[in-house]
Amino acid sequence: MNHRDLEGKALLFSVLTALALLIGGIVELVPLIAVESNVPTIEAVKPYTPLEVMGRDIYVREGCYNCHSQMVRPFRAETERYGEYSKAGEFVYDHPFQWGSKRTGPDLHRIGGKYNDFWHYKHMIDPRSTSEGSIMPAYPWLGRRTLDFDSLPKHMGALAKVGVPYSDAEIDDSVAQAKDQAKGIAEGLAEFKVTITPDKQVIALIAYMQRLGTDIKAQEASQ
Repeated sequence: MNHRDLEGKALLFSVLTALALLIGGIVELVPLIAVESNVPTIEAVKPYTPLEVMGRDIYVREGCYNCHSQMVRPFRAETERYGEYSKAGEFVYDHPFQWGSKRTGPDLHRIGGKYNDFWHYKHMIDPRSTSEGSIMPAYPWLGRRTLDFDSLPKHMGALAKVGVPYSDAEIDDSVAQAKDQAKGIAEGLAEFKVTITPDKQVIALIAYMQRLGTDIKAQEASQ
């Protein structure tokens, strides 16, 4: 057998190997993509509201995931401190997920409803005012910077394209929904003598924080 024949057989073997790998990959991946039941879902878990979407963006922008995880593991030490362990279906609408990889601060996946809005406001503006000895940096600019409500429809449309079930009507009405929820939070803070307008970024972040982990809590309460 000459050198050219060996090269031809080696090339044929490479092509057949690549083809086999391609077919095998398709056979494994297509069912995972095409079969809806392979996507873990929990009936009580709903998409974020428009204001919560904005708050989540601020959470990501400020790098909160660098110090706070959102993944309560199924261990007694975890559940006694943070609450019910995290379920895969709770993250189905997170793009990207915020599990984190470090806990300089506590896990936040069950933070929703643990404190009132005023506590969260004070904690963001001056962490030491609520948590003595905290090493968390202050975020006073969140109480000064305004929200870009006009960007919401485009953002929610992008989320809809990756599978978050926002209807066209919800997307079209997202600005009004966000402003209405923000107004409610600002009015609640006013009861604690906090003078702030509904368009401030800290308002959206509070909305997001108060949502974390609450879908499962609502499901448990209804059972």
